[in-house]
Amino acid sequence: MKKILLHVSHKSLAHNAIFGPDKNGMNEPWRELKRRLALRGYNLMTADDNPLDDCAWILFFDSSSLGLDQPAYGIKEFFKKILGIKDRRGWPVRPLYEEALQKNMGDKMALILWEGKVNNPLNYSPRVWDKFKTIFTWDDDLVDDKKFFKFFLPTPTRPPRKNPLPFEEKKLLVNMSANRYYPRPRELYSARAKTSAYFDSHYPDDFDLFGARWHTPTSRWQKYFPALIPKFACWRGVSQDKMETLSRYKFALCYENLSGTKGYITEKIFDTIQAGTVPIYWGASNIETYVDREAFVDRRRFKSDAALAKYLKSVTEEEYRKMISAGQTYLETGRFGQFSPAYFCDRIMAVLNIPKAASETSLQV
Repeated sequence: MKKILLHVSHKSLAHNAIFGPDKNGMNEPWRELKRRLALRGYNLMTADDNPLDDCAWILFFDSSSLGLDQPAYGIKEFFKKILGIKDRRGWPVRPLYEEALQKNMGDKMALILWEGKVNNPLNYSPRVWDKFKTIFTWDDDLVDDKKFFKFFLPTPTRPPRKNPLPFEEKKLLVNMSANRYYPRPRELYSARAKTSAYFDSHYPDDFDLFGARWHTPTSRWQKYFPALIPKFACWRGVSQDKMETLSRYKFALCYENLSGTKGYITEKIFDTIQAGTVPIYWGASNIETYVDREAFVDRRRFKSDAALAKYLKSVTEEEYRKMISAGQTYLETGRFGQFSPAYFCDRIMAVLNIPKAASETSLQV
């Protein structure tokens, strides 16, 4: 059996942990890809210290797997750059790219651009792109089907919700997200925190906040001056069941990590629809290309959080039911199917030209 190595972007995913069970199902696409490749005679494994012998492909998961330094943003990162301070955090420890070049495997390496410019600016640097002939990206503006190939960020498979709460028993709004902040262009972390702060202050009986690190520092100033850390009276800690928690609310904030890009659509909006809740979406500039406009509330329509709150409070039960119905109808379409783990696997294997197994071919006759 030939092997395909996956060089992951963080040590927590190494030693095949990316294929293991996880709480929120985010590893499902990788488990499914490993299973599907095995049917075709390929063993997908994390690179770790595995030799390159009999290796058909090497997949690099984000530029982080290359061990390169990120460009400087913000005062802290700027001074690190000036002082020559490296911030690789000990990962990765293996120069796999250089090893593969020595083995003349330049045509058998592919890069998967998973993270956006806010979390990983180096993903969008020509000095990274120039290293690969095959790159997978969600960014519609990059796709050319020659070097850059489109893939959809896969969303985990969620079981259908049973016995949904009636309209009158649902609380108005929830935000489920960790508290992070990157001082980079187009980031939405601060917008997420700002909207949460507004509802926490003005509508405490209608709003709940879940997620890690909300009462911990996100900047150097907050670290040295803890009084600057915002306190949220509506913070409820970390949810033990994301989908069950989402289902108890009429609306949920679904702000991506960045805005103004085409095609960056993560599981946030899909989890919310599958939970029987209406997403308030802000992120991909072309979201309506991929998700029916009747199935979500477009945050860009509102000039302020106050305007958003006024609208949410005015939504009638009939209007709400129409949005929920639109969402459930959308889940049955091929447009949503593009974000499934199965579609993700099909796309990766097609671009890598992995031959179909005899059993798969016979099923299509």
